Amino acid sequence: MSLLTPMLRSSPLTDWFSDAQRVQGMLDFEAALAQAQAACGMVPPEAVGPIVAACRHEAIDFAALGEAAVGAGNLAIPLVKQLTAQVKAQDPEAARYVHWGATSQDAIDTGLVLQLRGALDAAETLLEQLLAALALQADRYRDAVMPGRTWMQHALPVTFGLKLAGTLDALLRWQQRLREMRPRLLALQFGGAAGTLDALKEKGPAVGLALAQILGLSLPDTPLAQPARSAAGGGRLVCRCLRHAGEIR
Repeated sequence: MSLLTPMLRSSPLTDWFSDAQRVQGMLDFEAALAQAQAACGMVPPEAVGPIVAACRHEAIDFAALGEAAVGAGNLAIPLVKQLTAQVKAQDPEAARYVHWGATSQDAIDTGLVLQLRGALDAAETLLEQLLAALALQADRYRDAVMPGRTWMQHALPVTFGLKLAGTLDALLRWQQRLREMRPRLLALQFGGAAGTLDALKEKGPAVGLALAQILGLSLPDTPLAQPARSAAGGGRLVCRCLRHAGEIR
């Protein structure tokens, strides 16, 4: 355990980036993939149940997964092997359709997007609470006089309520930007081994559309999306706004 772990545990966002959620995100992708392929007539409907039932992080051997990932180069390869073995134990025929037509990047990136969605929901809830508190305090201190600042020195008087209202206004704008970012951020990654969905032939686009709908994600124009970069940028700018508000000015 890191010395910083107890500090980070105070945030509801922390759970979304746990090992359990990392694995569950990939398993949610695998379950939805089987459902989408069945909806498109590529997987027998009776094969979906055993696959979906096995897609629980509680059933995964995390120690073995971590060890196997060292040799595999990523978590998805040994995870799919464990998942396939569990499905095979219940239904050997259904096991043939686990991860069909997908690649490691599809599971890893889409799983991460599902984690980010949960974290973004939690962050927006916290932001809404902060906005409500700021609005209340801005009104409370609307007549509380304090020194204004200009060029790092005292200036004409202002009110503390005005200072809080300025922070509130900035955060409201960033809240809007975060909401506008969601369709771009919460996008499906599904391209198969080479980004062409070749294994699924002519049904590849239909499976991708069904998969995006099941997971509640947007479908990008190209399969090789990199949405995490936008998430980091949006979160960083909100934090910068809060840091600015906390400075003595």
